[in-house]
Amino acid sequence: FLMDIKVLASGSSGNCYMISDGSTDLLLDAGISIKRIQIGCDFNLSRIAGCLVTHSHGDHSKAVKDLLRKCVDVWMPEGEMNELGIQDCRRLHSLNRVGDDEYTVFLVGTFDILPFRTEHDTPEPVGYLLHSRSSGDKILYVTDSFFVRYRFSGLTHIIGEVNYDHESVWEKVNNGETPTERAKRLFRSHMSLENFLAFLKSNDLSRLRQIYICHMSNDHGNKRRIQEAVQKATGVEVYVCKEGGGIDAMD
Repeated sequence: FLMDIKVLASGSSGNCYMISDGSTDLLLDAGISIKRIQIGCDFNLSRIAGCLVTHSHGDHSKAVKDLLRKCVDVWMPEGEMNELGIQDCRRLHSLNRVGDDEYTVFLVGTFDILPFRTEHDTPEPVGYLLHSRSSGDKILYVTDSFFVRYRFSGLTHIIGEVNYDHESVWEKVNNGETPTERAKRLFRSHMSLENFLAFLKSNDLSRLRQIYICHMSNDHGNKRRIQEAVQKATGVEVYVCKEGGGIDAMD
């Protein structure tokens, strides 16, 4: 079975992805309405073994409470859980921290899942490394992080944020469309094309088959520029996740 990655939504208005290794279906983030998630799951939420949430911002956590009410298990860092004010729910699971920034692996169905700290402006943001014992695939999900401090080996799929490219940002700053303060926040909280390419270069991509570029800014991301640069750097299939769901392949 080939790893199935379905983009339900991507971008500042909401982020949610469904992955399946043929045995276990998972949601990555839940930043859209429960109705849209139900549509994406063909109105069969019982097929979802769990939802992994990266952080508490609404475009990643909007449907968390609704998923819990519908008996879907949700995993997220305790610091982000506290931001949402959710307590005493047996289906809500906090990540098990070891020291300040490290986490232990946990299992959901046929996936071994390792959370890792990311760099964003919330209390305890994370990304996830998922290894399927069923298909042998290894998927990295990282979003809303201007930098990734860790290195990974044997990745087969990357769902990774490229929010903007510097050229597009400075074009908007120089013509007055983007305030300097907004640009500064971008640099401190989201991944640039330049940082993403540096991250790719420092990792083992020998098994990599697909990259899904997620959370691209409508204002500051040049789709063609970003897609072509990533494809040139890796030689693998590169897709851009669309805000309303689905993907754009290379032209």
